Amino acid sequence: MLAREDVSLDAYLRLKTPRLGKPAGLIGTVYAVGTDQAGDWYFQLRYLNEPPGTRTRAGSQWSLNLHEEDLEHFDRIDTWDQVKKLLRESKPPRKPRTEEMKLPAYLRGKGHPNQLRLFEDC
Repeated sequence: MLAREDVSLDAYLRLKTPRLGKPAGLIGTVYAVGTDQAGDWYFQLRYLNEPPGTRTRAGSQWSLNLHEEDLEHFDRIDTWDQVKKLLRESKPPRKPRTEEMKLPAYLRGKGHPNQLRLFEDC
């Protein structure tokens, strides 16, 4: 089990179980460690492979304050090579672009056939 002493700045942690709306397998680097105003120990992660649509705070890639009881949900990753391998494995496969998708959205032919299209060359 991960202990408080294992968490230091720039350490890599992997989420073992889904937690706080985040999927299992999420990898983060420790961004901050400290004590809050109440004197409770906390740490923050900067996520490296957060899937689109899972951010709880708009525009933020950092976690909320995580505390000692949250450590049981994380594993430490010891080397950068392990992190790179896990990041490659966690990327969803890319869908190949079709010819239609290469066109700008206003030229894709969506909508009613009698609708006037602005910006289309006649």
